[in-house]
Amino acid sequence: MIIDLDEDRSLDPGRVGAKAAWLARGRRVGLPILPGIVVEGRASREHMRLGAENLAQRGSGGARLAITGEPLSFGAELKTRASPLGPMLVARSSTSLEASGEWSGAFTSYLDLGLDDLTRGVVGCWASVFAVATLERLERASIEPGSVAMSVIVQPALQPSAGGTARIEADGAISIIGTKGSPAPLLQGWVTGHQARWKDGWVEDELIELLGAETLTAIARSMRSAGELLGVTQSEWAAVDGEVWLLQLGAPPPGEPAFAGVMEGELDDPHLIRLARTVVQAPGQLGEAWILPWGLGGLPDPVPTDFGSPTEASREATELCAQLAGEVWGLPPESAIEAARKCIRALRGPDPASAIAQVRRLRPPDAMAGGRLLSLVSMVRTTMVELGAAADAESAWYLAKGDVDSVLGGSTRVMAARVGIGQWEPFVAAVVLVNGRHHRGTPASSGVGAGLRCPIDDSSLTESFRVRQVASAVQPVPGLAPLLWDAAGLVTASGSPAAHLFDSARALGVPAVCGVDLPGDRLEIVAVDGYAGVVSSLPLRGGDDE
Repeated sequence: MIIDLDEDRSLDPGRVGAKAAWLARGRRVGLPILPGIVVEGRASREHMRLGAENLAQRGSGGARLAITGEPLSFGAELKTRASPLGPMLVARSSTSLEASGEWSGAFTSYLDLGLDDLTRGVVGCWASVFAVATLERLERASIEPGSVAMSVIVQPALQPSAGGTARIEADGAISIIGTKGSPAPLLQGWVTGHQARWKDGWVEDELIELLGAETLTAIARSMRSAGELLGVTQSEWAAVDGEVWLLQLGAPPPGEPAFAGVMEGELDDPHLIRLARTVVQAPGQLGEAWILPWGLGGLPDPVPTDFGSPTEASREATELCAQLAGEVWGLPPESAIEAARKCIRALRGPDPASAIAQVRRLRPPDAMAGGRLLSLVSMVRTTMVELGAAADAESAWYLAKGDVDSVLGGSTRVMAARVGIGQWEPFVAAVVLVNGRHHRGTPASSGVGAGLRCPIDDSSLTESFRVRQVASAVQPVPGLAPLLWDAAGLVTASGSPAAHLFDSARALGVPAVCGVDLPGDRLEIVAVDGYAGVVSSLPLRGGDDE
């Protein structure tokens, strides 16, 4: 059940988890890594089973109480094996999930444990699997709670004078972020810290005053060695009396950025601003089937109206869409629908100029008919949620019309775990970046994304977030991580790229910028350029920008 980091068995991530296996490899090649032991993942299975059983009956709190209340059968052996490590210890999770950065900061670590408290730290790590925020992550990733075994690393506790992260960038430069004392506040997103960057010499050296040139250089050398010897791209470090220790190593597979660039051309056009607003309000396949063929000419407000059955609403929506498209395009309904489809494809293509010219010539739709159609579609989307085909009304936009017809006909449909990047996001991002109000911050995760802004004042208020929105928060705290599975972007007013939350964003390909405090809580479209560190915002409704 207990393995020393210097044993060959510790090299197997299937037995000891990703974190422990990286540390074991690092010790083999001489990196400055503390000694330690690992409680194997299989030791957690009975506690995980107990947690999952109680979760169904007693919720998150009951599951955690059940785990922490279950005795550890090998507690005496654990204490004996850990005693050579010193009187004060740390216990940290190590799972197969943590091979990928989206789980960064998901599980609890226990610091400054005495030997008599060590068993509490181990079962506490296990219990953290059933914390509310972690359960939300598991749900987004379609992983059953308790199904993943958790190993626990036990190492000596340090009292660092400074700590932080180091990363090898794409250009080979080493970026170091640190703060005085423990790195925990930096990793949790509570503080910004100081930065330094090595590229044939120190390009930025804010950390020299805090650490001294010798210690800072030692961190860079250790990171360089880790990269050359193990292919490591990132680490957490701590400095104690001028001595540097690497606390965690990793080389998570890079997430696919939303897209590397945006459209080019003359985008400062009120018609394109109007179109961007339309596709944000009516996204996905349903938007393209029922709204865009006529909504290219403008989008009215919904009109309260009486409804028949959902099936009747769907049929009327299709008929109204054709009628409105004919009026907007000045063509017979079938020809108008086909013209709209060609225009939509061209608008998203490499040369949208002719399609933009078409949009400028379109007539506005009838406000009453268009408003009724929007209300009909809203009713159908609500029905999809009630029938279990979509998680919420916003997710229902991403169903195909064929899926809607099938569900209304009595078929069942499993909800998609992740919608993913929309076809219109490059277009919307381009328009907002050209026409919106710009804010400059610090790049934290590469890529470009765009969507409606969702202001989040507290990590416990994440239920308001909807698919493909841009999360806007004060601090990059780990509790926001569940949102990133289907976010278009992330913006925080404080914190630094060292925060665990941005590790998750990078692994999931979610563009992110920190250091931008978006004003107020206006309903607006936000574009996030994670390459340049630029955030641009545009009001959802027409106004002074046109």
